[in-house]
Amino acid sequence: MMRGIGNILIGLVFIGGGLSGQLALLGTDSPMALAFVGLLILGFGVYQAMSGPRDEEA
Repeated sequence: MMRGIGNILIGLVFIGGGLSGQLALLGTDSPMALAFVGLLILGFGVYQAMSGPRDEEA
């Protein structure tokens, strides 16, 4: 369950910074682009957390 936690946290920081306008994506100076990248990273982190190794009982 610990897989993806880092990506989820980074994604939330990127989304918060982008939507507040305090941070912007390098090379674009666009806060909305940073929020979109944060959404992608957050989604990937959730996917990692949900599809991690499962304990199978024999």
